[in-house]
Parts: sequence; C-alpha cells; structure tokens
Amino acid sequence: MKTDKTSYGVSSYFVITLSVATLGVIAFGAAAASSIALATFAATAFILMVAIRLWGRLGLARLEVSLVCDGDRFFCGDSFTLRAEISNNKILPVWMRLTLNRPEALKSLAAESVEGESGLLPFEKISGSWSFSAESRGIHRLGPATLSAGDLLDLYRKEKILPFRQEIVVYPRILPLRDLELPFRDYFGIRPSKGIIEDPAWYEGTREYSGNKPARNIHWKASARLDILQEKIFEPTTHQKIFFLMNGEGFSRAEDKAGFESALEMLASLATHFAETGASFTVATDRLVKDYPAVLPLGRGPEHLGMVLELLARCEFEWGQSILPLIGGVGHQGAGFVVIARKPGESMKKFYALPATRRDKVMFIFADKGDSDETSAYPFTTFDALRLKKEGER
Repeated sequence: MKTDKTSYGVSSYFVITLSVATLGVIAFGAAAASSIALATFAATAFILMVAIRLWGRLGLARLEVSLVCDGDRFFCGDSFTLRAEISNNKILPVWMRLTLNRPEALKSLAAESVEGESGLLPFEKISGSWSFSAESRGIHRLGPATLSAGDLLDLYRKEKILPFRQEIVVYPRILPLRDLELPFRDYFGIRPSKGIIEDPAWYEGTREYSGNKPARNIHWKASARLDILQEKIFEPTTHQKIFFLMNGEGFSRAEDKAGFESALEMLASLATHFAETGASFTVATDRLVKDYPAVLPLGRGPEHLGMVLELLARCEFEWGQSILPLIGGVGHQGAGFVVIARKPGESMKKFYALPATRRDKVMFIFADKGDSDETSAYPFTTFDALRLKKEGER
C-alpha cells in the first residue's frame, strides 16, 4: 500500500524548543547586564517564538474535516472522486496539510501524491477533491487520512490521524461478448417464446372465463367492471436457469493470476448478459471468498446480479472449498451448469457427478482449449470465441 504522508522529525521539535530556551536565557542575561537593546531583541524574539509555538499547538483546534466518496462500488477501469471539505471554526488562521493513504490499485489521476495544503483564514471553509481510477478488481481501502496544521510560517505544527476508512469494491470488467447458445432451457420465466406451458409471472390480459381453468385465474376486478367473469391470460414462455461454476483449480496450479482475472471477467460478463435476458442464474466457486458466501441460490434481476458481482469482486486466488459440497447445499432446481475453467483435463469429469446432471446439462468455457482430445466429449467454447474483438484486433 502506498502511503502519502509528510513526516515531521523529532529534530525540529528540539530545535524550536532549544531556540526558545536560548532566547529566554539571553533575554534574562541581557536584562541582568543592563543591555537594553539586546534584552529587547531577545525578549521580542522569545515572545514571538512562544506565540508561534502556541499557535502551532492550537492549529488543530476546531478544525473540521469532511471526506465523502461519490460511491463505493465500481467496475474495473471506472473512475471516482473523493471530496474533502475543511472548516476552520476559530479566530486563529492556520496553514494545514491533508494527506491520504491509498492502495496501488486505486490510481490517483491528478498526481502521484495524494495530498493537499492551504492556508485557512478565521472561520473560512475550503473544499477540494481527488480523482481515482480503479485499476484492478478486488476490495481496496482508502484511508486513513492525516491532518496537520500550524502557524502560517509553517515553523511548528501538530498532526492527527483522521478516522476515515472507505472500502472500495471493484467488480470485474464487463466485456462485450457474442451470444452464448446453451443446449438447455427450462419452462417458465420471462423470455417470451411460444410454448405449451403458461407462465403465471407473465400477465398478458383478460378474456371471458371459459370454465376450463382453475378459479384462481379469475380476474375479479375485471369481472366486476364488465359484469361477466373474466380470466387472466398468461404468455407461454420458456426460461433459462444457469448455474455458473468457477473452477479456479487449473489457474492456481499454473499460477496463472492473469488468466484467473480473465475468467472472472468472463463470468461477470456472462452473468450480466443473461440478467438482461431475464434468465435465472447463480455462481459457485472453489476459491476463497472473503466475508461473503461462496455460493448463491438461484435468482434473477438487478439485485441478484449485484450479489453475483459482489461475490466475484471478493473472490481470491487461493483455494477456499470444494464446489460439489457447495452445490449440494443449495437447490439448483434443474438448472444447467456452465463451468468456467482454464483448460480441459481429468477434473472435468467430476462435474458429471453432480446431482441430476446429464451430459447435455453441462457446458464448459475454457481460457485455453489446449491440445486435449477430450473436448469432443462435451459441449465447450473458449474465451476467445466468445469475446467480441475490436476492429483491427486479432
């Protein structure tokens, strides 16, 4: 972690103290020797030095600082701003400096050093801001901040540590992807498609009650308004249920941290894509996840997507737990499995041992398909095949 902090050495403290003591002795000696000019000069300098020191000691008194970040959750590559407001609520003017500790993953856009200094007149309020760029995924912490203040000549000052600590959650980068055609689909949901089962969550309208449907389908308000029984009409649909499995074992064995980050970006991008289509989805991983569950139940919608992105932001490179016991503890409700892994291998076979899993219910997405002949045994694709490349990019 980078520490941007100005240090005031012990030597400066003794220099000022020694100077004040020396001037006091000179003034006393000159007065005793009846040297009026020397005594006046020494006494004046003594009083000035004492006043400056008292000024410096009172610099932090009634000095209020407010630090506010314009958010705490961002995607990798996003920029954000931290705003500072300082108020000098006393009659004494001061010269102040504010410095901030920051991790290397949060790059300062304005300058390498994260600090600011200024003079403050009596009862004056000033404000400023720092801009940062979230350079890498993960959990990063801004702070603490150090505030120092003293006399306007900057000869003597005191400092204190402010209790500011801001946790910044950086989600994986969202990549533009091609459509991923999955070989499995379950009935019910919100993706319109002609089918044989009506979806009770997708209300389309009403019609005169035919008597062939249960009474719970009667729309009583419409019936009262039209003075004839009306029944609800539902759009027949199908709906995808996807269980994403992040298998980090291969990345860990190869010590491929860059590939692991690419896998998390791919998973976040796929989850975002399927959230926009209305699919139900969830994620489980064998990696360590700090202060968050390593598996989530099936769900859909923006709030559920946020939970998945939070899991991915907190995912570490180190091993955490086995995937299969995790899945056994939550209901997957017939969902198809999408396994994200580094490359094919013997470990792929274990996913066919999942409860109620068939070969056509599992699809693999590899960072590198390798030279294995096993890839013909199961449906798969690769990161490169899914990623939309920019014009001119190979």
